[in-house]
Amino acid sequence: METGRTTKYLDDWIHVPLCNSGDKLYHYTTAEGIQGIVENRQFIATKSDFLNDKLEFLYSLEVLDKLIDRYIVNKELGRRLYRIIKAEMDELAIITPSCQTVCIPEEDHISFYVVSFSKQENSALLWAEFTDFKGYCLGFDYEKLVQGFSSRSFLHGTVIYDEEVQISCLLEALLSCIRRGVNDGYSDLEAIFEETGDIREESLIEIGGDMAMVCSVYAMFFKSEFFKGEEEYRFVFSPLATERGGRPRFRILEQVFLPYIMVEFDGIGTPIPLESVMVGAKNNSDIAVRGVRSFLMGQGLDIPVKLSDIPLRY
Repeated sequence: METGRTTKYLDDWIHVPLCNSGDKLYHYTTAEGIQGIVENRQFIATKSDFLNDKLEFLYSLEVLDKLIDRYIVNKELGRRLYRIIKAEMDELAIITPSCQTVCIPEEDHISFYVVSFSKQENSALLWAEFTDFKGYCLGFDYEKLVQGFSSRSFLHGTVIYDEEVQISCLLEALLSCIRRGVNDGYSDLEAIFEETGDIREESLIEIGGDMAMVCSVYAMFFKSEFFKGEEEYRFVFSPLATERGGRPRFRILEQVFLPYIMVEFDGIGTPIPLESVMVGAKNNSDIAVRGVRSFLMGQGLDIPVKLSDIPLRY
């Protein structure tokens, strides 16, 4: 498929909710994480198919299946379209299960890397998930954070947990793909929603390639409603050609190799937009608070530091 052509439509076809001016985003991390972000002005972006929810991207395929089942009334046609989109997604190997089990050379597919934030400060769910209540919650100015990544190509937005909204997003993209296909001469696509629609295989392939890219990207912003308490906000990057030949680095977490890239915050002389730090409740000594405050002051950051007041049960 012509991934270059598809990519130029993503800004028009991908719609996820953005934050508003004045909003704050929160990043739960370790002491080492704070040090890297503040001293090196860098965030670790993890490869999209190595995030903490193993079934996350399988879920996006379920949404696609429900969309097709609901709106393509010719069921045989719907199955054909699903198979084509799924095959194209497997070939792209951005997020589908095949890329989790099959060794595919990095240069043979498009890679995306994710930096996760939350709209929730002092969330017991996120403290437990990411730090075992021992880490730190960093508060950032949303607008300045976006501006600081401006030298890179990236997508960002709020993770969508509502299934009906997810289906609507994919439907809007499918309609856009169909309109483009019709304009390019695949006029039989106009009958795709009809019971007796007779759609050529080449026409389905024409929109299937575009939908595969759209679905692969949307998959990074779709999660099951069971995770809605996270209120996650994501920044999604592709690696630069200058970054070790476009290849990821690897870190080890609980004996697992995780591919990642480093994403730099731009603007030499511009302070990183860190506005608050909260210390995890298990760091119950004031030494932890005084230590991180002293570290930040040494970096020229005079910002509030406080201890989480979440009560712990042992």
